[in-house]
Amino acid sequence: MKKIFYFVIILIGLSACTQQSKTNDYLLLTGESEHWKLSDYEILLTPNGETIGNGKLIMKNANEYFTDSFSFRTYVVVDGTSNRVHTGSVSGKTDISKQTTGKIEKDGHNANALSLKNIDNIYIEIEWTDQETKGNKRERIDLYNKSKDKNRLIN
Repeated sequence: MKKIFYFVIILIGLSACTQQSKTNDYLLLTGESEHWKLSDYEILLTPNGETIGNGKLIMKNANEYFTDSFSFRTYVVVDGTSNRVHTGSVSGKTDISKQTTGKIEKDGHNANALSLKNIDNIYIEIEWTDQETKGNKRERIDLYNKSKDKNRLIN
């Protein structure tokens, strides 16, 4: 009887070892638009949550640029639907020429958790008040496209 018990325990242990483990997905993203350059933007997706951000937004050809408003929004496109995953903003007279994105962390197990297998595109929109016209300007930086960037993945 003891032999059968130990045999069952060993089989359970071996079957647990052969189950596929979930992987972590990591992207280090960069990109540019007409007025902006984004570097070091990270996306880490794990079975236990997400960490998004830590990037640097630099306004091209500007040592300083004072304006009344600035914001960015990062979107992940899954099945044709854009989902906002990270935002940041400043208001009041501020130099926006060099901005950091900060980061967000989302913990927990979620049946609808992001996975690079599901993501088609990732992009960031930057909006600010133009010094000269006082109107809003908006630019988009494409950061990831599944069909073009498959080789950028690090598991």
